[in-house]
Amino acid sequence: MKKSLIVFAVLAIILTSCLAFTACSDPLNVTIVPVDYSAVLNDYLKYPDEANVTSMQAVERNVADIYADASLTDAEKVAQIMDRATYNEMECEYFAYFVDKVGTTNLGNNSGTLLYQRLRRQSDTLKDDTTVKLPVNHNFDAIASSSVTAADIRYVKDGKYFRMDCGSSDMTYDSKTGLVVGSNWKRQSRGNWNKTENAADSRSYDEARKIAINWSAEGIVDSENITIQSKVDENTGKVYYELSFSIDVDVANADSTTIGRLENDNGGSNMKFEYCKFKVQIWDCGLAKYYEIEESWSGTIVMYSGSAQSVTKVVFSYSEADMDDSASLAIRDSIGV
Repeated sequence: MKKSLIVFAVLAIILTSCLAFTACSDPLNVTIVPVDYSAVLNDYLKYPDEANVTSMQAVERNVADIYADASLTDAEKVAQIMDRATYNEMECEYFAYFVDKVGTTNLGNNSGTLLYQRLRRQSDTLKDDTTVKLPVNHNFDAIASSSVTAADIRYVKDGKYFRMDCGSSDMTYDSKTGLVVGSNWKRQSRGNWNKTENAADSRSYDEARKIAINWSAEGIVDSENITIQSKVDENTGKVYYELSFSIDVDVANADSTTIGRLENDNGGSNMKFEYCKFKVQIWDCGLAKYYEIEESWSGTIVMYSGSAQSVTKVVFSYSEADMDDSASLAIRDSIGV
């Protein structure tokens, strides 16, 4: 369910001329290292800033209210808290998040590790969204490889939309930060360049739900092995809620909308979940703090029958410091408006 499922995982973060790093130019021989999130977001460890906390005070029946509602079962609490936190992404002043997915994918006789990374900065006036997908340590043929390789920057500022991309030969793996880095960015097409667009239109439930709550059916949260705890963050001293739960895959696989989302997000068909497990942390003000999703699915991708197992980690920031779009702006300007 999260948009994650995609047969892969990883992002090329914005920079074209990345700071000094140790890059691996051979995607067939990569040692995966943990991502250094501080190289991406300055304030992902901090509590949401005053502007974002104030925006959450206007939300009726926020996460803390659901957590305290003794009339709900744990499964109902989990479903409602996740739904509310997803809507809160649209209600807050601004946010940034980084998605780090590492997965093992099998497509016919092809197999390998898929890296998917996404860095998104969003407000009502800015959308700065970079996604990179790169297969490593694989034996994919040309068709399979192209189906799981991409690098895109979707950038909206001052009411104008610019889309940039780069090829697989322009992506390198930084073995120091754990990031996939893109270079030699080009405008994707004339139709996707300097086009009128409102950044606020990107703040939709359909977009927000892809990060974690990529399901729709009632009763989809497995009532077994749920834990819901109130904890105190050691870095800030602030309260957050931690949810651990799984999805009932029988319910998920029987729901056409949920499976349709899975297939759409992965460009597949005849797909089904094998398992999907969550560890979620949400600040007491109602904004997402950290998501971790372990999942497995099977189905048909392009012309291959296959399967994938992945672990996705998402860190969030609600700080003006992490709304700095200068790297993407520099890339856009280097191409020429």
